[in-house]
Amino acid sequence: MQPIIQANHVSFSYGKQAVLKDISLTINPGEIIGLIGENGAGKTTLLNLLLGIRTVKTGELALFNQQPGGPLAKQKIGSMLQGDLPVRGVTVGELLTMAATHYAAALSPTKLMTDLALTKLAQRKLTTLSGGQLRRVTFALALIGNPDLLFLDEPTVGMDTNAQQLFWQRVQDLKTQGKTLIITSHYLPEIEKIADRILLLRAGEFMFQGTFADLQRQYQHVEIKFQTALELTTFEQLAGVTKVMQVHDLVQLTSTDGDQTLQALVPYLPQLHQLTLNRESLSDIFVQLTKEEKA
Repeated sequence: MQPIIQANHVSFSYGKQAVLKDISLTINPGEIIGLIGENGAGKTTLLNLLLGIRTVKTGELALFNQQPGGPLAKQKIGSMLQGDLPVRGVTVGELLTMAATHYAAALSPTKLMTDLALTKLAQRKLTTLSGGQLRRVTFALALIGNPDLLFLDEPTVGMDTNAQQLFWQRVQDLKTQGKTLIITSHYLPEIEKIADRILLLRAGEFMFQGTFADLQRQYQHVEIKFQTALELTTFEQLAGVTKVMQVHDLVQLTSTDGDQTLQALVPYLPQLHQLTLNRESLSDIFVQLTKEEKA
């Protein structure tokens, strides 16, 4: 399978300030990638390099086996970046119709507006739209060229709940069609649910690339709670257990390996009641890792 994106030892600096430091990645067709990191981690710079807005000076970067920013890449890429459409005197319908003329395989503006529930906004000028409505129009612009690769930067900012649900349903539809998406968002529960793989940037370097399940196994702390008449010392030496404490009428175990700890608890199961297991979310792990960076 030919990768859609291939980066080898890419670094980038603004003057003497290093922003990306020797990063490498491979993204294959049909993947949804969640690109996460704190502000200043290098996410926007990486997107700018992939879009050809900035030029790689150290390392190698290819999209569709060509340099970013070339004619082929522009026809195959859609982008939804931050900063919304400062175009005056133009309606939503006019904007999408004009944009469609730039692509050989453009979607029908009318059908796209129907699919994205934008038909009622077709005759509205961009300057009269709310922030959430502008984000929806920006998404439509990203899709109008029927791209194979989509960059979505903080896509749901300003959208109401219904618009967000429609957006994520459309993302699922795009995945079903075999599209490749790179999504950055500070709403980490969204990334946790939708991404096939997560790329975690910290201070210009990838500290993790893999599935959310892999990230949980690598960094998580599992909490196992239950009622029991057994002494707390019974559980202190079990596999994976790092902490044992009493929380009201429950015993709480903190484990670095929930599977191993559960297996070790099997002999005690007849004496354990109301057992629950909670795994950390992507947000929990992200906070944990960024705290470690600042410590």
